[in-house]
Amino acid sequence: MLAQIRLYTVNRGQMDEFLKNFEEVVLPLHEKVGLPVTATYVNRPQNEFIWVRSFTDEQDRDAKLKAFQEARDNLGKPLGEHVAKMEVRDVESAFVPMAARA
Repeated sequence: MLAQIRLYTVNRGQMDEFLKNFEEVVLPLHEKVGLPVTATYVNRPQNEFIWVRSFTDEQDRDAKLKAFQEARDNLGKPLGEHVAKMEVRDVESAFVPMAARA
């Protein structure tokens, strides 16, 4: 399994607006193209939003990211207006989670 960990530094004072947009626009776009968002976290003291997207393999990742890009382009409005800085890390599974071992 592959995942993409995305860490966004949100502009000061805009976290609530960012979260609303993420829920109302970004998540539906992901659902539309079958791209799972598997986790979301907020670190308010640091104005950070951390989220994870997952893929079965590289081919799945490439296809879903392409589909998302096309859906985003067709949206007709920019995403990320509240984001001051973005870090993206592609990672792969190292271990089977304990819950899945039982």
